[in-house]
Amino acid sequence: MEKTKPNLDDLRREIDEIDTSLHDLIMRRTAIVEQVAEAKGSQVDSGMRPGREAVILRRLAARHAGHFGRGSLLRIWREIIATLTAMQGPYSVAVFTDDVDELWDLARDHFGSYTDLSGCATRREVVAGVAGGSWTHGTLPYPAETDERPWWAGLWSTDAPRVVLRLPFVEPGNVRDRGASALVIARVPPEASGDDRSLLLLETTAQVRRPVIGEMLAKAGLEGEIVCAAADGTHQYLAEVAGFLEGGDSRLATLAKQENVERVRVIGAYPVPLNGNS
Repeated sequence: MEKTKPNLDDLRREIDEIDTSLHDLIMRRTAIVEQVAEAKGSQVDSGMRPGREAVILRRLAARHAGHFGRGSLLRIWREIIATLTAMQGPYSVAVFTDDVDELWDLARDHFGSYTDLSGCATRREVVAGVAGGSWTHGTLPYPAETDERPWWAGLWSTDAPRVVLRLPFVEPGNVRDRGASALVIARVPPEASGDDRSLLLLETTAQVRRPVIGEMLAKAGLEGEIVCAAADGTHQYLAEVAGFLEGGDSRLATLAKQENVERVRVIGAYPVPLNGNS
């Protein structure tokens, strides 16, 4: 028996019905977020929940099937999350753009098409602007040995911003340099997502070789490695370790007691990205 071809008018009507249902659900989600904002009352923050957002996107990525691209799906949800986050409080992003324009693309992809982005000529301008409240978030290049004045070395203070994200979290969208990577700082505390990496600042009384610091981390029960060292004459090191660490973790105290260690501080944590960065 010859198979009956689907009627195009019927299919288009069904698509229209689905579009209406999707729109209704978006408006319903918006109404719930409005209730969340009302429940917070006078509590003013950006509404950003980096750990919670990561959990949402991971769940969607895990259940996704069919020919609709996973990257496109998650891009849609990033737009939804960014728009609804902006409803809950101040939401603006500083981006270091002096010689790495790709960071602007990373920030736009993640924070949404309509979020206020501001370019900054120096890394320190981004850090100071977030610390001072000019912006709620700052996008900075992932640290490298070639940084003469590393921005991460200025995060010792208890009231300094903290690292909360690594970008790209999902597949790069508009980013021209597919290898570009960034960290996001904010005045909100990092939030565990179930699969995280933490960043530590170490200061030592003398220069310490990388393998030795790796041994020190292992001795303290931490799995990680040195990302880079400060190139300004000080003995400061940025380490990335597995898991979500908070300041009161006993392993940090163990690390701080080891030979040549002057001080140790957690400067943030980020959910491990879906795109493979870790």
